[in-house]
Amino acid sequence: MDDFQDITKHQFDDAYNKHLPSKWIKFAFKYFSKETEDKNMSIQNNLEFYLIGIFILGLFGTILKLPHIIIGIFTMIFSIILIGLILFLTSAVLLNNFRIKKIRKSLGITRAEYKYLADKFN
Repeated sequence: MDDFQDITKHQFDDAYNKHLPSKWIKFAFKYFSKETEDKNMSIQNNLEFYLIGIFILGLFGTILKLPHIIIGIFTMIFSIILIGLILFLTSAVLLNNFRIKKIRKSLGITRAEYKYLADKFN
């Protein structure tokens, strides 16, 4: 389009509705974003509790000089959970960015113009 301000709400909504977020993206942003509502904080809070607990167990295991196998178990559990969380959230962000890129391409607008229109119409 020549001028992005000529894009109507109907045109923007049509492009947006052609590229709706997947359940994967919705789940990640619903439970792990800055705007997560208090009623949806249980998963995030539980995950934080487990990560902190496992970290503290590993820390005290090191301080108390427990056998390396015990410390290694805590370290592996912590690492697996943390890596899984990072991969999950990274994939959700990348998929969402790819989705927004498709919307922008169908409207012929830049990222800043998309952000402006999204704020204007939503």
